[in-house]
Amino acid sequence: MAKSTTASFVLELRLVTHQNEQAILEKRFAIAERLYNKVLYHAKTQLLELRKNRQYQELLRERRLAVQMKDGKQKNSCNSALQDIQQVFGLSEYALHAYIGRMRSPYKKHIDSFTAQKIATTVWKSLSDILYGKGQKVQFKKFGQLASLEGKSNATGIRFLGDRVQWNGLILPVKLRDGDLFAQEVLASHRVKYCRIVRKSFKNGPKYFVQLVMEGLPPIKRNNDTGLCRRNPSPTAEVGVDIGTSTVAVSAEKGVILKELFPEAKGFDNQIRRLQRKLDRSRRATNPTRFNADGTITRGIRLPWVRSNNYRKIRHQLQDVYRRRAVALKQAHNRTANAILALGNQIYVEEMDFRALMKRAKETTVKPNGRFNRKGRFGKSIGYHAPAMLVSILKQKLAQESGDLHKVDTRTFRASQYNHGTDTYIKKTLDERVTIVDGALIQRDLYSSFLLKNSQPNLKATDTAKCTATFATFRTHHDHCIQTLCQSKQKHSANFGLSHF
Repeated sequence: MAKSTTASFVLELRLVTHQNEQAILEKRFAIAERLYNKVLYHAKTQLLELRKNRQYQELLRERRLAVQMKDGKQKNSCNSALQDIQQVFGLSEYALHAYIGRMRSPYKKHIDSFTAQKIATTVWKSLSDILYGKGQKVQFKKFGQLASLEGKSNATGIRFLGDRVQWNGLILPVKLRDGDLFAQEVLASHRVKYCRIVRKSFKNGPKYFVQLVMEGLPPIKRNNDTGLCRRNPSPTAEVGVDIGTSTVAVSAEKGVILKELFPEAKGFDNQIRRLQRKLDRSRRATNPTRFNADGTITRGIRLPWVRSNNYRKIRHQLQDVYRRRAVALKQAHNRTANAILALGNQIYVEEMDFRALMKRAKETTVKPNGRFNRKGRFGKSIGYHAPAMLVSILKQKLAQESGDLHKVDTRTFRASQYNHGTDTYIKKTLDERVTIVDGALIQRDLYSSFLLKNSQPNLKATDTAKCTATFATFRTHHDHCIQTLCQSKQKHSANFGLSHF
């Protein structure tokens, strides 16, 4: 089946499940976890044999040499030969489809062929990252870790028909809220590509939802009481957005925004830490033989872990906090995206590689006082605030607003270093949160967003003439924003540099 290339979005609905239906779903998810681990074990075994192959190793060396010599023809030839060898060892998506088809035979009543193939596809995506240098290892699924199962189309397997989900004899009605205009409009005017059953953790145990992958663009959300659009269409205007690891700065003709990404994270993280400590205390109390006198886990002795009812209760609470945190994070980013789009639909951002920023530094550096610099970078901050999610939400919403997301070339643009007043580039340290522009003290991130807004059409550098013409308006908005933040009684991020104003 050819993969659809049309735009799509997701409508999530709650499934009405009773005790017997929940038992069937739990069984099917457990079977799916078992199949996933079997396919993954087979794939890892074949990968190990592949790496032992001399011809494969020689081709890899030839490919590395071709990359160094910038020989595109030789590189493509090596890629083709490598794929042929991978096919021989059964390392392809369709080879894994065939393997899981054989493994599925005892579970035909529970897992259909399309769902099984999607499980194999998930394994292949993880394995292909290792094959092509994007990942290092893959993990087996622990019990209860599998979160979703999906089909390939709405014609067979997991299907949504009318107001219910049908899957191998299991019929699950959906729960529609009264007066939900968005869901009604989506179901009436969009085609269902395929369905996904999602298992989410709550305090009282798991609950099940169906995610309908719909064809096309989502309709504009309306007020359920009045039927009017919830927000006005975005104006056609340029907006610069400087997204950091934990903050976002926005500059437009109508105003500026400087805020922390998801400040509510601290409250959730405190709850998570407390529950994790409770889990650890419970585990140590019920498994004294699994720990040494110094508190470390005993190695070399295989003993079963005893998990009390209280432990299971705390674990459900912890999973519930993680779920609520993820929901709150997405809602916060949607609110931020709506505030940005209210200023304009031509968004200019830096092309950031947040994955690279999360990695530890490779080189060991020394401070002026002789101490070593920490190799940890921004992994924790990026994990907490998810700046890449904000970019993806903006991109999705811009499709509805007939807008565009422009990504400037960071190698030539260098927004954090440029000064349009002197037309020079001066490299700054991360501690320098302010800059002097035309004799005025300007917040660093807001100024970067201002430069992004005034990008040249080729996205290689900022337009100095536009900066000069609009700087007075920007400075007025900037001073008002900084004054408002300084007068606020809330605690703000140190990255704002408010102590300098």
